[in-house]
Amino acid sequence: MKDGEFFIEGPSIYGFIVKVLSVLEQESDIRKRLASLRAPFQELLENQSWLPEPYRQINPNSGMGGGIASWLLYQNSDRDLSLFSLVIPPQVTTPIHNHLAWGLVGLYQGEQEEEEFEVEQHDHLHPGEHVRMNRRFLRILKPGEFYELIPPYNDVHRVKTISAEPSISLHLLANDTGCVIRQKFDEASGRVDAFRSGWSNKPCLE
Repeated sequence: MKDGEFFIEGPSIYGFIVKVLSVLEQESDIRKRLASLRAPFQELLENQSWLPEPYRQINPNSGMGGGIASWLLYQNSDRDLSLFSLVIPPQVTTPIHNHLAWGLVGLYQGEQEEEEFEVEQHDHLHPGEHVRMNRRFLRILKPGEFYELIPPYNDVHRVKTISAEPSISLHLLANDTGCVIRQKFDEASGRVDAFRSGWSNKPCLE
C-alpha cells in the first residue's frame, strides 16, 4: 500500500486500512466518515487474532506514566491518521486528557472505566492556566464496545483499567496522537498542562 507505514503485518489490518482510506477519499463530512467506519472498526475489535503479542504489552517508560503503552500500528504519510493500541495496566488511570482529533476508540481486551468531562474552550490556554470543568458521566466499557470522538464536544476523558488483566483499546484518530502537544487537566484545580504521550515504538520528529 503506497500511503503510509504499517508497524505490523496481516490481512486484517491491511483490509481495515484500505476501507478507512476509501471512506476518507469519498467522504469529507466527519460524521458521515465515522458512520461509514463503524462496521469495519467493530469487525477489527471483535477479531482477537490479528494483534501481535508485543503490541499488547505495557511500557514502563511511557510518556503518559504508569506503564501505559501507545503502540503505533499504522500511520499515513501525512501523519494525520493513526491507528494504535493503548495498553493500560490493571488499576492504572490515565490523566484527564484530550486528543485534538476526531476518530473512533474501542475496547479490545479487558475492562475499562471511562469518565468524560465537559471542559470550557481551552486550546488558547497556556500551561499553568486554569479552566472550568465538570464530569459528564462515567461508564464501563467491555470488549467490542466503542465510541466516537468529535472535538471539542467529547474530546476530554480519563480512563482506568478495572479488569485483572491490562486493558487494550484501539484508537483510530485523525492526527499524530503520540507526537502532538496535547493538554491534561487537574480535576480539583482545573489547571491545564501540556504533555506529549509519545509512541512506544516510534520516536517523534522534532
